[in-house]
Amino acid sequence: MALKGYFCPFSKHRTSSLNLPFFIARRIASNRKASFSRFITRLATMATTLSVAIMIVAVAVVFGFKETIKDKMFVFWGHIQVAPYNPNPASIIAPIPIPYDAALAAQIKAVPGVTRVYPFAVKPVILNANGLMEGLKLKGVDPSYSWQGNEAISFSGKPVNFSDSAYAQQIVLSQSTLEKMNLKTGDSLLAYFVDPEQEFPRVRKLQICGTYHTGMEEIDRNFALCDIQLLRRISNWEGNAINGYQVAVRDYTTAGRIADDIYRRYLEPPMSRTTMQELYPNIFNWLGLMNTNAYIILAIMAVVAVINMATALLIFIMERTNMIGTLKALGMASGAMQKIFVYHALQVALQGILLGTLLGVGICLLQQYTHFISLDESSYYMSYAPVKLVSWHVLLIDLAALIFFALVMLLPSLMVRGINIVKALRFK
Repeated sequence: MALKGYFCPFSKHRTSSLNLPFFIARRIASNRKASFSRFITRLATMATTLSVAIMIVAVAVVFGFKETIKDKMFVFWGHIQVAPYNPNPASIIAPIPIPYDAALAAQIKAVPGVTRVYPFAVKPVILNANGLMEGLKLKGVDPSYSWQGNEAISFSGKPVNFSDSAYAQQIVLSQSTLEKMNLKTGDSLLAYFVDPEQEFPRVRKLQICGTYHTGMEEIDRNFALCDIQLLRRISNWEGNAINGYQVAVRDYTTAGRIADDIYRRYLEPPMSRTTMQELYPNIFNWLGLMNTNAYIILAIMAVVAVINMATALLIFIMERTNMIGTLKALGMASGAMQKIFVYHALQVALQGILLGTLLGVGICLLQQYTHFISLDESSYYMSYAPVKLVSWHVLLIDLAALIFFALVMLLPSLMVRGINIVKALRFK
């Protein structure tokens, strides 16, 4: 009876109350005896840890890059521009102004998802100071315009205060333009406005009241801010003429749908709408390539981890050949023995995934608060690698890795079925 009680775990009547393969796998995992398979198992755990950590960091960095760069563009130009049709929207400048329509602005702002609507005007200008000249586009804004307080852009100095009853003789330059022209906040410069219909350019003396810095050369080297009234006076525009409306939305992923909704419901020719993706296609294409890089990194790390796990499992099976022969002799089915090694591999994988998650999240948090990984801002639009941790991204990586490992580990575990009992019992 004692012998029968010893063998009862293999009986079909006891499988529901005792998961013997899992029990054996857990006992094997708790064995602290030094062996080559244990060394390989530790190596596989380390490989899984590093792979999962790199996956989490790669996704967080790619997502952080995309969010930060988009924020830099959106905070300066909004998500949508509503203006007369322009065959080259990237030029921004529209030669023919339109009257500001408060009713249209109110209608656009009432569209679900829209948060702000600002009128703007843009005019080319040549700046002259310290014997240096620089050409750029001057963006005129009204007193309601504000883009301070956004982490994507650093701002210093006082905003345009529009203190002059006619127009504020002030300008906000980018930090790169200030350095290029050897200027600082509080200095004055001459602004030359060239109009093809006038024989001589108009000149205004403006004071630098503030600076901004986005890290994006497409914005920093090409734009400056001023009072919209200045551009109206320079251009001899009547009343409250503008070049268009800058529209900000709550969720940038809905910008295309909202732009189409605005166009269909409220705009009539020649008015049109342009999203930032249409305005800066090269930047958005570059961001799209970053997704491809992330997929490649994820695939490589998954393959490395799986190869290490499969190798560890095969070595572990070879080292336990004698145990396999004994269990087969005692009547254990091949499928049950296969589960032993799958369970063992999953325990190793789960440990590596948990450690990798802690390591990956720790690196991301460290980078988020210390910025210890620096970048060349002229190439990457920012001085440090931005990270954005999203909880469901981390959980998805962990779950996908666990399921992937479980499926792949079934292949090397099939080796158990081909082991001969007699040869296994002779194997030492």
